[in-house]
Amino acid sequence: MRNFRRFQLMAMCLGFTGGGVAWAGPAQPDLYVEDPYAPHDTSGAEARLGTMVGFLFGMPQPITELGVVAAAGQRFGRFALEVEASYFDLEMAGHYMTPLGPTSGDVGVGRGERVGVLGRLDVLRLDSSVVGQNSLFAVYVEGGAATEWEQFTAPIDASGTFRPDDSKRIEGQVGFGIVLDHRLQEPIGFPHRIAWFLGWRLAMSPHQAMAETVCRTETICERTTMPEPEGGPSAVDQSMLFQSSLAFTF
Repeated sequence: MRNFRRFQLMAMCLGFTGGGVAWAGPAQPDLYVEDPYAPHDTSGAEARLGTMVGFLFGMPQPITELGVVAAAGQRFGRFALEVEASYFDLEMAGHYMTPLGPTSGDVGVGRGERVGVLGRLDVLRLDSSVVGQNSLFAVYVEGGAATEWEQFTAPIDASGTFRPDDSKRIEGQVGFGIVLDHRLQEPIGFPHRIAWFLGWRLAMSPHQAMAETVCRTETICERTTMPEPEGGPSAVDQSMLFQSSLAFTF
């Protein structure tokens, strides 16, 4: 049931940004270029905004990342270079009290931020002759590096005594995904392309022991080293991320 709740949350998050683009229906002459089958020029400045769901590994308990992501960069045909920033809540399955009594569900245990630089390459493209007028479908791969900050505001164990200290980690990132890109007319000051991205990304960082504060009573607390995840220490901590976003090319 815990995994089912997470996938429900992921579906809601990804559907929020994915539902904003409609790809069916006839083209309106006043919105599109004169030749709907002309070759696609995808170069230009890009801005991207969307949502993310992640699973943070390397912790004693499963932690979910849920938040928003924004990026800006430049597209050079098939290749794009972006600076990306994300802000997310840290949540875990737990028990809490409601006006109707005790219940279980995802509870917030902190928040995090991530800033990185990414390169993305379209390795496969299908143009308007296959997808439809003014449309482009692509499969892409990406890679880059990022820095992540985590701030824990609540304990992450059932007994309510272990709260990790704030942490910072350097990550390497690799991923892949699909994009549906649509060409618009190019009025001054408006984007000439709009696209929907759906991607999967793996973030990796060297495992490091984390400090935590252990409170035996309200006034007696001490700092110690957090227990290793089940199965012992790993050489690399990993975080799987799912993203859905809308991108605009100017």
